[in-house]
Formats: sequence, C-alpha cells, structure tokens
Amino acid sequence: MARSLVIFDFDGTVADSFAESLLAYNRVAPRLRLRAVAEAEVPELRRMGAGQLMTALGIPMWKLPRLMIAVRADLMDHFSAVEPVPGIGEALRALHQTGCHLAIVTSNSQANVRGFLARHDLDLFPTLVAGASIFGKSTRLRRLLKPARVNRSEAVYVGDTSPDIRAAREAGTAAVAVTWGFSAREPLLAENPDAVVESTSDLAATILRVLGNR
Repeated sequence: MARSLVIFDFDGTVADSFAESLLAYNRVAPRLRLRAVAEAEVPELRRMGAGQLMTALGIPMWKLPRLMIAVRADLMDHFSAVEPVPGIGEALRALHQTGCHLAIVTSNSQANVRGFLARHDLDLFPTLVAGASIFGKSTRLRRLLKPARVNRSEAVYVGDTSPDIRAAREAGTAAVAVTWGFSAREPLLAENPDAVVESTSDLAATILRVLGNR
C-alpha cells in the first residue's frame, strides 16, 4: 500500500465546516443578490445534487466564481472556530501509518487549510492543492497524479459532495463518499461511488479495502 495516494476534499470531509460555511454564505448572499438559506431548509438541501441545489437557491452558473471567492474570503475571518470532523484525526493517522501518501484538493484557500491543519496537529498532507473550483477538481486531480508518480488505479479521492465523486470518476481514481459533510447519503449514492462511509471509525479500513480491490 506504500505507493497509494489518498486524496481528501477538505470542507465537510476533514474540517467540520458546514455550519460556518452556511453562515458565510448567508453573510455574502445579500451583496450578490442571492437569497439566504433558512435553517429549516438545510435537511432538504443536503439531499439535493449540486445542480439541484444551485437551482433551488437561484444561483446562476456565471455567479458561482464570485460566490466562491466571497465565501472563501468571509471564511478566512471566521475559520478559527472550525473544528475537525470528530474522529478524522485517528483515521488520517491510521492511513499515514500504512505508508499511504496523503493529499488535499480543495476549493478552500491554502491559508485556511494550512492554518487549520497546524492548529489541530493534522499536518499529515505533504501535498495541498487549494483554490480549485467546485466543478474543476478533476483537472487538479489529474495534474496531481503525474508528479506524484502514482497510477490512477492506486489513487482514491475522498469527498462529501456529488461534484467530488464525479471529479474522481473523471480523473480515473477510486471514489469514496462520506456522509457527515455537505451532502446527505442520497445524492452521493446517485453518483455510484466505490464506497459510502457513515462513520470516521470505518474510514481508513474502507479506503484500504477500496484500494486493494482496484
């Protein structure tokens, strides 16, 4: 397993940042002429795929880059309040001890991610690709694989949204979906990932099993 590359999404997968991201969205939405999200809507919105979610919130595709930049900037001022997903540290250390190379591909900023990892003693990621578009992660994944000298069959991307699973498929890596982040189980299953993980206690073993079956 020493040559395997385990790539993680960050927000919602490693960082328990859903609540703070929702607050950031609601703070920036008015100036982008978007409507805020009510707390009562959240369970239903989490059951939607990315395209359905944008339609439900009235976000046109042309506005998405501006929205992501604004949310990212707002989060930078509040990210110190974000904690790791409970149990994720143990899972990451277990993977690291097997010899897996760990990496992150995220739409968040490098400053946010590196600061978070340092604060929580999770600096186990030699490779960090930050600032990727939500719908452009597959390109970043492909670019990451070549210098890492890892075959696609030896890599897996772990994420919490349907675009994460699609990015893994487009890049040719395995895909593991986690249900504790931004999306509920239903939209993740619709993307046919190699595995769906409900608890961080099962994460490391599931990733290693998926890689072993490739």
